[in-house]
Amino acid sequence: MDYVMTYAIDQNSYYPYGQINNVDFPLSKEDWKKESTFYVGAGKRIGKIGIHGMIGFGNEVIRWQGKDAIGGISFPKSNSSFTTFKVGIIKDFKFVTLKLETDPIRGYSQISIGLNNK
Repeated sequence: MDYVMTYAIDQNSYYPYGQINNVDFPLSKEDWKKESTFYVGAGKRIGKIGIHGMIGFGNEVIRWQGKDAIGGISFPKSNSSFTTFKVGIIKDFKFVTLKLETDPIRGYSQISIGLNNK
């Protein structure tokens, strides 16, 4: 199992009922985005090397961002659920474990290092 959540800090005032057709200020080229994904899967371990595949179920929230005379403003753009997949490899060394994973659908890669208590 694995849980991944990524987001940028939104320092703008958030207006949950704002709509794009009521905007009278310039919008930012960058949208605020929050993604969270829960992965479950299985794998095979052969000696000190393991290979695994995982299916993920996630949610993505995107907000428009802009600035007016008062300051930064953000409001809803989309809120969607998705299903994805990732594959990975685990290699054990004497004192550490190295894990490399990639989710080709979402364009997400991860490198993890863990300490072994042997």
